Amino acid sequence: MLINFSNHPYETWSEDMRRAAAKYGETVDFPFPQLEPDLSVDELRELVATLAEKIEAMRPEAVFAAGEFTLLFMMVDKLLTDGLKVICSCSKRLTTETRLPNGANEKKSVFVFERFREYEYFKINF
Repeated sequence: MLINFSNHPYETWSEDMRRAAAKYGETVDFPFPQLEPDLSVDELRELVATLAEKIEAMRPEAVFAAGEFTLLFMMVDKLLTDGLKVICSCSKRLTTETRLPNGANEKKSVFVFERFREYEYFKINF
């Protein structure tokens, strides 16, 4: 099983992304929470511990993780430390920029899924 820990429901994924996810078995959505900006670090740690416990109880093959950076960083660290495989999507960004009549620039990006990549700890070999 692949846990989709993101704000991108499986039903919205491209066919290429779904095919790549199939190697992990069924994909189960586990929505990434909306975080308030005034959340303290201690509250964030508590949230990560609670969420990780729920995810680990599901015994996934891997966890696809994407979302707000501080929670994402702590969650990936926790899940890797606990021995789970955590992956992210690798996409090409196709961007167009248009000058609007009022002089402002409008930038549009389309993300084209290419593959998943595993999160790993940075290891320095001396």
